[in-house]
Amino acid sequence: MSGPHYAELQVTSHFSFLRGASSCDDLFAQAAARGIEALAIVDRNSLAGIVRAHQAAKDAGVRLIVGCRVDLVDGMSMLVYPTDRAAYSRLCRLLTLGKKRGGKAQCHLEWSDLADYAEGLIAVLVPDRADDTCALQLRRLRETFSDRLSGADLAPSAQ
Repeated sequence: MSGPHYAELQVTSHFSFLRGASSCDDLFAQAAARGIEALAIVDRNSLAGIVRAHQAAKDAGVRLIVGCRVDLVDGMSMLVYPTDRAAYSRLCRLLTLGKKRGGKAQCHLEWSDLADYAEGLIAVLVPDRADDTCALQLRRLRETFSDRLSGADLAPSAQ
């Protein structure tokens, strides 16, 4: 009888400078040792670790889930996962736009930017807490991502 299936959907590598500490090789090796079936690499406003993550996943026999943590200038954060190559391309263009605006080591993205590039992305809200701000963020995300949104159960009931 096999154990429970588990995929970690929010892993930050050392490509998230000053936030993540482990290399993709270490992350995937540890996942394999613990029987974790899949890891999502979601570095902050970056896909820089995905190439190394791809090779590390292949070497370790653990499935890679490509993603990114997108932090908007208004403080809203979400995990996004492209569902196909076209969505991956849009995510790359979104991040390029933010990096161009933000300058060195910065990313300046507005809500409208995310909405413009959202097609084919799955979104997971990363709230600080389940409060009225979270509820407002979820409503905005629901309007854009529709059935490609997770975290909707966190919202407090509408007044």
